Amino acid sequence: MRKKKVAETIGAFLGSDSEFEGRLSFQGTIRIDGRYKGNISVDGTLIVGPSGRLNADISASNIVISGEVTGNLTAKTNIEVHASGKVYGNLVAPTVTIHTGAVFHGYCHSGKKRDAAKDSGPRLHTVIKEAPSDEPPKEDDEVFKSA
Repeated sequence: MRKKKVAETIGAFLGSDSEFEGRLSFQGTIRIDGRYKGNISVDGTLIVGPSGRLNADISASNIVISGEVTGNLTAKTNIEVHASGKVYGNLVAPTVTIHTGAVFHGYCHSGKKRDAAKDSGPRLHTVIKEAPSDEPPKEDDEVFKSA
């Protein structure tokens, strides 16, 4: 028998007509579809809905973006930017997913933290660009080159 996935309960919601400025701390899941300016600290999941417009530095366990965020984002587990999402800032998380169509301007650090004492190998420089939908990237494309 197949188990059903239990949906996370949204503990707080700022609707599309809401506007808030300040410092927001929360445990659980929060969804923002309105405008927010300030700092956000969530011990749980932050969901930025399609109409959400945030100007904030964000720290959370998980961050899911379908709206627009300007600021630096740090997640303990993952950051996901959906196709409708726009991020103008830096991303830091063990796992970062940016869907095709999303806008991202900033720096991204994902994966496990590097131990400089143990790893003296070369650092890779990655450039992400979207390949035309009818043609896969070639090995000589910029996306495959390293510094």
